[in-house]
Amino acid sequence: MMDLHETLAKFTRHTVFKDWHAKNKKYFLAHAFVMLDEANKNTWQIGFYNPEKERMVTFMITDNIVQHTEDQEVLRTEGSIQPLKPEEVTHTIENALETARKCLAENYRAEKPIKEFFIIQNAEEHTMFNITFVTQSLKTINIKIDAKTGKIIKHSMQALADFG
Repeated sequence: MMDLHETLAKFTRHTVFKDWHAKNKKYFLAHAFVMLDEANKNTWQIGFYNPEKERMVTFMITDNIVQHTEDQEVLRTEGSIQPLKPEEVTHTIENALETARKCLAENYRAEKPIKEFFIIQNAEEHTMFNITFVTQSLKTINIKIDAKTGKIIKHSMQALADFG
């Protein structure tokens, strides 16, 4: 799996991004998202946010293919969307996933994950890996890991039905 820095370096040199960015200077890097199943593990979704319009554009990066969505309305969450600072991501994805899987094994032994994905973002005053496991019992286990220190910020479990 490529790391965030390699992906961003390759992606920001791509003509699809350069052409888009030339016309969209008010957007900032907001997040990087990866589903870790076989079909999607090599696809990065990189989000750029425009705070004036409250709209997000997502770039899909797979091997040498770069595409993007039209700008979309953003689901309001608590707190505003903050710029992701790649220089604050000093831990590798592999390290973060290893830490998350250890936390899962220690704290949620009974749960068997069937899907996992992560988003790298700046939220709750941390640049973090926000890692989610969906389990066989239809719960989500969320583990937030500081991208600079590699330490767990917090972890929690919730039934999927609670999201409705």
